Order: sequence, then structure tokens, then C-alpha cells
Amino acid sequence: MALSRTKESQILDLILAGHSQRFIAAKVEVCLATVNHRVQLFKEIGSTKLTSSKRKSRYPPIEETIRQRIRYYLAVETKRNRFTVEQVHEKLIDDGFSITKSKTKEWLRQERNRLKESYLDIFHEPGQMVQFDWGTKKIKINGKNRTVCFGVFAFPYSNYRYVYVTEKMDGRSFVKAFIDFTKHIGGVHPILLIDNMKIAARHKKYCDQQTQLTSLFQKLEQHYNIEVRLCTPYRPNQKGTVENAVKTLKTHLFAYQADFASLNELQEEIHKVFNHLNAKKHHEKNDTIINLLKHENRYKFPVPKKHMAFFQEEIKSVRNNSLVAFDGNYYSAPEEYKGEKIIVRYTDRTIRLVTLDGNQVLAKYTRCYGKNQKKYRVWNILNKLQHKSDGFDQSREKRQLPKWLKHLYEKGFNNKVDEFFFFLELIQNLKKNTVKRMLNWHHAFKKTLTVDSALEFVSRY
Repeated sequence: MALSRTKESQILDLILAGHSQRFIAAKVEVCLATVNHRVQLFKEIGSTKLTSSKRKSRYPPIEETIRQRIRYYLAVETKRNRFTVEQVHEKLIDDGFSITKSKTKEWLRQERNRLKESYLDIFHEPGQMVQFDWGTKKIKINGKNRTVCFGVFAFPYSNYRYVYVTEKMDGRSFVKAFIDFTKHIGGVHPILLIDNMKIAARHKKYCDQQTQLTSLFQKLEQHYNIEVRLCTPYRPNQKGTVENAVKTLKTHLFAYQADFASLNELQEEIHKVFNHLNAKKHHEKNDTIINLLKHENRYKFPVPKKHMAFFQEEIKSVRNNSLVAFDGNYYSAPEEYKGEKIIVRYTDRTIRLVTLDGNQVLAKYTRCYGKNQKKYRVWNILNKLQHKSDGFDQSREKRQLPKWLKHLYEKGFNNKVDEFFFFLELIQNLKKNTVKRMLNWHHAFKKTLTVDSALEFVSRY
């Protein structure tokens, strides 16, 4: 039994003091056999400290030397140019070792086996992680062969699996799949483990020495208050649960039916298959997968009131006519940003012009899919309209006025351009509710709307 230096010195002092072995064992809190062994050792060598014996090799000395030489050869070989048995045998003979070719083959095989990569058995805490991966399969949809993509989510603790059917493996499809998954689970979990897919990982920079998340997944982290982790490249074992789920999807789903009328029917069939699989007993734990998921859901976070909206961004320059060109069309920005760079944040339906720091939305438009279409916002071009007021009635800017402003211009101001623009400049920074109260006040007291009456209302309220 190995003892600390303090206990060794205590035993030696008590032996020299002439105490009994039982007293020494009780005093130092060790067993009687340990004290007896130390007394015998003290009588033989004059010390109670055990001498350490060096660990011997399990191979004979000459075999161990040859094996070390083979390990050296394996260390210097490359993947493309691996040594053959004949080459290793010749090298050993040249180095002065007497060994047969059959023995060289056996030892070389054993040393190669020793160097094969093996993996740790990872223990997963309940409710801490969700793994995600894509899967693809060619399926007949409405009689036509199509490549269908699957977004697969899996819990490594409970082995619960959820699949979302989509047509592409892009950022928009991932956001839709993630939102559908959070609705199904009723929350989010602290860690999302994904592989190095293009929509998630940026290329490594020499100065960073580490893969960075794309802006989409950085926003996903901030919006849902989770951590997105990237696997090591070419290491699928790090998310083995979801890899097995993709394999299960391909084997179980298409064993019974190969043709589907639509993607919705395919999604319903997948739900049926995985509801059946998730109701089964876990292969290691003494409970069903669905019950283990209930245990994991204790650790989930609540979902924000509004789910994350998918959008893309591009940096554009504002032209001297205050228009921003995007996708063959033009959108007006505030006149003070002429010549400046701004961010165009777009989705399938909307276009937002945002400052470079991303904190202020300058304008919002419905996205155009034609060519050379121009969209104006009257508040962004007031200075131009005041200087070019003579041609306002024939301009596109007038045609794109909101209905209530057109009504004010024609009925309230009787097509008086200058006075109408002074009124717009006055209410430009007012809240919508204040402008609405102003118009209702004029209507209630049967007053004609003019710049002076608007100033009177603003001064009062």
C-alpha cells in the first residue's frame, strides 16, 4: 500500500518510540498488515519506504526493440506511400535485425492495428443538446423523380427524432425547419450541434485559426439565446445520434412506399413512422423515448414571442438621385445618404434599407420582381419635390403617394403644391397618432386644413 510522506514519517517515529503495532495502526489510521510490513521493512533495510519497481515490457527485449523500429517506420510513412511488408523487412535486415518475413508481417499488422483511430464514449446530459443534419433522397413525387431534402433533429440523450421535409438546403429552409421543430417541442435547448455546412460556417482565416459562424447563425444564437456549435470537419461521430437518424429515415420510410402525391403527404408519412419509432423503448435506458423526452423538456428555454425572420443582406451605395439599385429595380433612400453606403435587407416579400451599423431602418418597401421599376417614399425626397414642384402633378412620385395624402392634396389643399409640401415638412417627424388626431380635430370643428391651422394644433398639443 502506497502511503504519503507524512504517514511514512509518523509510522517511523512511532516504531522508534517503541509503540505496539496495533497502537500505530490506530494512530495513523492504516491497517495492521501495513504497519507489520513497514516494521519488517525497517528491520531489513532501516527504512519504511517502499522501493518502486520499474514496469517491465510484456515483450522480450529483442522483440520490443524491433517493434519500436517498426513504429518509427510507421511514423515517417505517408498515406499515399505506405510501406509494404517486403520494404519493412528489408529495412529491418539492413538495420541488423535477424527476423523472418512472416514475423515481420505479423508485428507490422499488430502495430498498424494499434494506431487505428478509436473514439471516446461520450456521455450526454439530459436536455442540454440537440443535433441537426441534412439528408437527401430521390423520391417519386406525383410521378416525377425529385431530390427531396430532410432537416433532421435528434436528442442524443433520449434518441428522440424529428424530421422536416423541404426542397432545398439553404438558410431559408433551415430557419423554417428550426421554427417548425421549436413549435413541435415547445421550446429551445441550450446547445445546437451542427456540421460545417456552407450556410453555417465561414472559411478559416489565417489570423483566426478557428471556424466562424455566419451572420445567419449568429443572429439565431442571439434571438433564441442558445449556443451553436460546429463539429470538427470530417468527424461525423461527434453527432452520431442524428447521423443514425438520417440512416433510419432512409431505411424505414421507403421500405413500404416509393411514390407520394405531394410533399405534404410525404411529411405526414414521416410523422407516422417516427411517432411509431419514438414510442419504442430506448436501447440502453429502461424507458420509452417519448418519456425520456418529457424528462429532457424540463431543461428547455421558452421560445421568444416572435420567431426569427429569415432575411439576406447586401451593401449598396445610394446614387445622387437618392435611389438604391437592387435586383434590377430602384428604391428611394433619405436624401442625406446620397453617395453613402447602406445595407439592403431583403426577403421574398419586403425590402428594408438599413444603416451600416444595422440599428436604424431608413425605409421599407414591398419587393418588386419586374425590371427598372422605381419605388419612392415621399418623406425621403421632400427637398427634391420642393425644388421641382412645377412638375409634381405629372411625376411618378405623385402617383406613389399614399391614398390619404393624395386625398389631402386634392381635397384639403386644392392641388396647391407649395403649401402641401410645407405641411408635409411640418408633420414629417410627428407620430401617426398625432397626425390622425390633427385631421380628426379639423373635421370635428369643420376647419379648413392649412399650414397655419396645423401649426396651431401642434402648438396646443
